[in-house]
Amino acid sequence: MRGQQYIWTEKLTKELNSKPISKIPLSELVKNDKYAHKIAEELKISRVQLRKVYMELKQILKDGKLDEEKKVNLYMLYPMLEYQKERRSGEEKKIWEKFVDLMYAFLDNIENYPDKKNLEIAEKFLTALVAYARKD
Repeated sequence: MRGQQYIWTEKLTKELNSKPISKIPLSELVKNDKYAHKIAEELKISRVQLRKVYMELKQILKDGKLDEEKKVNLYMLYPMLEYQKERRSGEEKKIWEKFVDLMYAFLDNIENYPDKKNLEIAEKFLTALVAYARKD
Protein backbone atom coordinates (compact mmCIF):
# COMPACT_ATOMS: atom_id res chain seq x y z
CA MET A 1 0.00 0.00 0.00
CA ARG A 2 3.03 2.24 -0.24
CA GLY A 3 2.20 5.53 -1.89
CA GLN A 4 -1.55 5.07 -1.26
CA GLN A 5 -3.61 7.83 -2.81
CA TYR A 6 -6.73 9.18 -1.14
CA ILE A 7 -8.13 11.16 -4.05
CA TRP A 8 -11.84 10.65 -3.33
CA THR A 9 -11.44 11.02 0.43
CA GLU A 10 -9.50 14.28 0.10
CA LYS A 11 -11.88 15.62 -2.55
CA LEU A 12 -14.99 15.06 -0.39
CA THR A 13 -13.22 16.45 2.69
CA LYS A 14 -12.52 19.63 0.74
CA GLU A 15 -16.11 19.85 -0.52
CA LEU A 16 -17.54 19.34 2.97
CA ASN A 17 -15.35 22.17 4.25
CA SER A 18 -16.79 24.56 1.66
CA LYS A 19 -20.52 23.80 1.31
CA PRO A 20 -23.41 21.83 2.79
CA ILE A 21 -23.41 18.12 1.96
CA SER A 22 -26.95 18.66 0.61
CA LYS A 23 -25.45 20.77 -2.23
CA ILE A 24 -23.63 17.67 -3.51
CA PRO A 25 -25.98 15.55 -5.68
CA LEU A 26 -27.10 12.45 -3.81
CA SER A 27 -26.13 10.32 -6.81
CA GLU A 28 -22.54 11.61 -6.48
CA LEU A 29 -22.51 10.63 -2.82
CA VAL A 30 -24.03 7.16 -2.83
CA LYS A 31 -23.98 5.51 -6.27
CA ASN A 32 -21.56 2.77 -7.23
CA ASP A 33 -18.15 4.20 -8.23
CA LYS A 34 -18.93 7.55 -6.55
CA TYR A 35 -17.89 9.05 -3.20
CA ALA A 36 -19.10 6.48 -0.64
CA HIS A 37 -17.99 3.53 -2.76
CA LYS A 38 -14.61 4.99 -3.73
CA ILE A 39 -13.85 6.19 -0.18
CA ALA A 40 -14.67 2.75 1.22
CA GLU A 41 -12.25 1.25 -1.32
CA GLU A 42 -9.51 3.80 -0.59
CA LEU A 43 -9.66 3.55 3.19
CA LYS A 44 -10.39 -0.15 3.54
CA ILE A 45 -12.05 0.42 6.90
CA SER A 46 -14.30 -2.44 7.95
CA ARG A 47 -17.96 -2.27 8.90
CA VAL A 48 -17.06 -3.20 12.47
CA GLN A 49 -14.66 -0.25 12.65
CA LEU A 50 -17.37 2.09 11.33
CA ARG A 51 -20.16 0.69 13.47
CA LYS A 52 -19.62 2.85 16.60
CA VAL A 53 -19.51 6.11 14.64
CA TYR A 54 -22.40 4.97 12.46
CA MET A 55 -24.66 4.06 15.39
CA GLU A 56 -23.95 7.32 17.21
CA LEU A 57 -24.59 9.42 14.10
CA LYS A 58 -27.78 7.54 13.25
CA GLN A 59 -29.16 8.54 16.66
CA ILE A 60 -28.11 12.16 16.16
CA LEU A 61 -29.55 12.40 12.63
CA LYS A 62 -32.65 10.23 12.97
CA ASP A 63 -35.38 12.89 13.15
CA GLY A 64 -33.74 15.61 11.05
CA LYS A 65 -33.23 17.98 14.00
CA LEU A 66 -30.02 19.01 15.76
CA ASP A 67 -30.96 20.23 19.23
CA GLU A 68 -28.50 21.06 22.03
CA GLU A 69 -28.47 17.52 23.45
CA LYS A 70 -27.68 16.07 20.04
CA LYS A 71 -24.93 18.66 19.56
CA VAL A 72 -23.27 17.39 22.74
CA ASN A 73 -23.41 13.85 21.34
CA LEU A 74 -22.04 15.14 18.03
CA TYR A 75 -19.14 16.87 19.81
CA MET A 76 -18.29 13.67 21.68
CA LEU A 77 -17.61 11.93 18.37
CA TYR A 78 -14.46 14.05 17.89
CA PRO A 79 -12.55 12.54 20.84
CA MET A 80 -13.94 9.08 20.02
CA LEU A 81 -12.52 9.32 16.49
CA GLU A 82 -9.22 10.67 17.79
CA TYR A 83 -8.99 7.73 20.20
CA GLN A 84 -9.64 5.26 17.38
CA LYS A 85 -6.94 6.90 15.26
CA GLU A 86 -4.37 6.88 18.08
CA ARG A 87 -4.90 3.15 18.64
CA ARG A 88 -3.46 2.50 15.19
CA SER A 89 0.12 2.44 13.96
CA GLY A 90 2.02 2.40 10.69
CA GLU A 91 0.02 2.37 7.46
CA GLU A 92 -3.23 1.73 9.30
CA LYS A 93 -2.73 4.97 11.25
CA LYS A 94 -2.25 6.90 7.96
CA ILE A 95 -5.55 5.47 6.72
CA TRP A 96 -7.28 6.48 9.95
CA GLU A 97 -5.80 9.98 9.74
CA LYS A 98 -7.51 10.42 6.37
CA PHE A 99 -10.74 8.92 7.68
CA VAL A 100 -10.71 11.17 10.75
CA ASP A 101 -10.05 14.25 8.58
CA LEU A 102 -13.07 13.29 6.48
CA MET A 103 -15.25 12.63 9.52
CA TYR A 104 -14.25 15.93 11.16
CA ALA A 105 -15.32 17.74 7.97
CA PHE A 106 -18.52 15.63 7.96
CA LEU A 107 -19.30 16.46 11.61
CA ASP A 108 -18.50 20.15 11.10
CA ASN A 109 -20.81 20.13 8.08
CA ILE A 110 -23.65 18.70 10.16
CA GLU A 111 -23.13 21.33 12.85
CA ASN A 112 -22.74 24.26 10.44
CA TYR A 113 -25.72 23.33 8.24
CA PRO A 114 -28.27 21.69 10.58
CA ASP A 115 -31.30 22.00 8.31
CA LYS A 116 -33.40 18.90 7.77
CA LYS A 117 -32.34 18.30 4.15
CA ASN A 118 -28.64 18.47 5.02
CA LEU A 119 -29.08 16.06 7.94
CA GLU A 120 -31.03 13.62 5.74
CA ILE A 121 -28.38 13.65 3.00
CA ALA A 122 -25.63 13.22 5.61
CA GLU A 123 -27.42 10.17 6.99
CA LYS A 124 -27.82 8.66 3.52
CA PHE A 125 -24.13 9.15 2.74
CA LEU A 126 -23.10 7.52 6.01
CA THR A 127 -25.41 4.58 5.38
CA ALA A 128 -23.88 4.12 1.90
CA LEU A 129 -20.34 4.34 3.30
CA VAL A 130 -21.08 1.54 5.76
CA ALA A 131 -22.76 -0.53 3.03
CA TYR A 132 -19.69 -0.22 0.79
CA ALA A 133 -17.20 -0.86 3.62
CA ARG A 134 -15.39 -4.17 3.50
CA LYS A 135 -16.89 -7.10 5.30
CA ASP A 136 -15.17 -8.04 8.54
